[in-house]
Amino acid sequence: MRRGDLGDDASVYGRKLGEFKMQCPYCGGDLTVTEVEYDVPIIGKVLIASKRCLKCGYKRNDIIPLEQHGHKRLYLKVEAPEDFEVKVVRSPTAKIIIPELGMELEPGIDAEMFVTNVEGVLYMFLDAIGRIKALDPQVDVAPVENTLRNVIQQQRGGFTIILEDTNGTSLFLSEKRKILVLSEEVG
Repeated sequence: MRRGDLGDDASVYGRKLGEFKMQCPYCGGDLTVTEVEYDVPIIGKVLIASKRCLKCGYKRNDIIPLEQHGHKRLYLKVEAPEDFEVKVVRSPTAKIIIPELGMELEPGIDAEMFVTNVEGVLYMFLDAIGRIKALDPQVDVAPVENTLRNVIQQQRGGFTIILEDTNGTSLFLSEKRKILVLSEEVG
């Protein structure tokens, strides 16, 4: 077995479901796709599809929740600098809303599950503002961009992050302190 290859057991936590080849979307070479099922605490079973092209170096890992927990909305009030360290686990079906800042991130057709923190979510919005500026220089995003930069630099709270997830697998986690997360079932 070559370094980086997975045997039948990906690890003590995962079970390899299969491996197949397809055409790399970038160079046309052989793209190896390996699918492994993991049982992740709190989230449940997930499928990790690892894609790798040895010809051009393209890599991508998709994490796909295999269990549904019902449509939920989670609310986290960000008030102190420590709240910027709270982990945000967003499933591919979750929308992120920050009403006080007028921001919304809708999951797209190729949305990924990711883990970041509150500060990382704010930087995602900042990146999106940068893309808007690049696509349409006529759009005045300066007020929103400046507000967001100030919030990040000063770690100024006073806003709420809402995760609205049709699968119900998104969550907020804090390892350092207790946090209050309000949750409601939708529909």
